[in-house]
Amino acid sequence: MKKIITILLAVITLFGCSDKGSAEKIEFRKGLIYTHNGDMPYTGEAVLYYDDSNIESRGYSKNGKSDGEWTYYFYNGKVKRKGSYLNGKMDGLWIYYFHNGEVEGEVNYRDGKEI
Repeated sequence: MKKIITILLAVITLFGCSDKGSAEKIEFRKGLIYTHNGDMPYTGEAVLYYDDSNIESRGYSKNGKSDGEWTYYFYNGKVKRKGSYLNGKMDGLWIYYFHNGEVEGEVNYRDGKEI
């Protein structure tokens, strides 16, 4: 259940956020990340924001898929969870945090599945 919620949060994050550093809007289409109105899948650093200027998440996209280290933040700026993606799927150790910054738990993933 936790992995389904995590995946859903990642998808929701990509839908409503923009990359304010480069002023390019990022959107999620057909399972991939694109720049707004772009034809090619996005490659590069993605910094996604809540409705104001608070950072919601930060990570990398390669050929439209999350790839490499990603960190998600609570609205208060504290880390919510962090871990790696490989070819768009959660991979390796993910660490989850409470609002106060204490570790809630750790989960290992391989190919997007909890192991």
